[in-house]
Amino acid sequence: MTQIDYSASAYPVRPDLIDVHQQLLDHLSASGTWWSGEERRAIAEEARAARDCALCADRKQALSPFSIEGEHDGPGTLAPGIVDVVHRIVTDPGRLAKSWYDQVVTGPDLDPERYVEIVGVTVFLNALDVFARAIGVDSQTLAVGSTASPNRKRPETARTDAAWVPQIPPAPEGGDEWTGLYADAEFVPQIGRALSLVPAEVRMMQAMSGPHYMPLGHVSNPAHVEPDRVLDRLQLELIASRVSAINECFY
Repeated sequence: MTQIDYSASAYPVRPDLIDVHQQLLDHLSASGTWWSGEERRAIAEEARAARDCALCADRKQALSPFSIEGEHDGPGTLAPGIVDVVHRIVTDPGRLAKSWYDQVVTGPDLDPERYVEIVGVTVFLNALDVFARAIGVDSQTLAVGSTASPNRKRPETARTDAAWVPQIPPAPEGGDEWTGLYADAEFVPQIGRALSLVPAEVRMMQAMSGPHYMPLGHVSNPAHVEPDRVLDRLQLELIASRVSAINECFY
């Protein structure tokens, strides 16, 4: 198992962050719901390569990201269609369109379930790498990918309603699948539902949310303050909203 190592940083890192980053590092190379561990690791490596991809840089400057063709810089171990999806998610998410999504999930390489898991892997990899850059250390080495078969278990209640991708609906329609994932939360923000077609990715997001921000169940409560934090709630939300704006976050 590859171990998280932040010893080279000049900044102290809280133990709870180290613990959840270790979970995340293991998660990226573990067998998933729709992709094997080897494939998930390849997706993560492609996501890293996207940041320095010349084709992606040209597309980012273009009036339309769909007007420029070419080959992506990167490992290229995945099917070209999958590589293109990963690179677009990483480098230009603000200009992705539903027509594009509909096209890729009905093509030969992807379906909604595999697409959602790709989003999970790329988002989590980015969180890990951005943190490393912020504290002045190299990105963590990914573990060897598991060869175990994915379980390919789709939530029975998942349906398409307010989002592009199918999601588990709130109770009572979502039944045990909803309560098993969100317990007795009075409100779950849409960002918390976005990956629910692949519940394992939601569980990883929930594990990360507390140490990095706050538990998802508390996001809608403006009076909630996480204990033992240097930043107060107003400062936390100011930073979160600014980062979201810079990253062109849809939400």
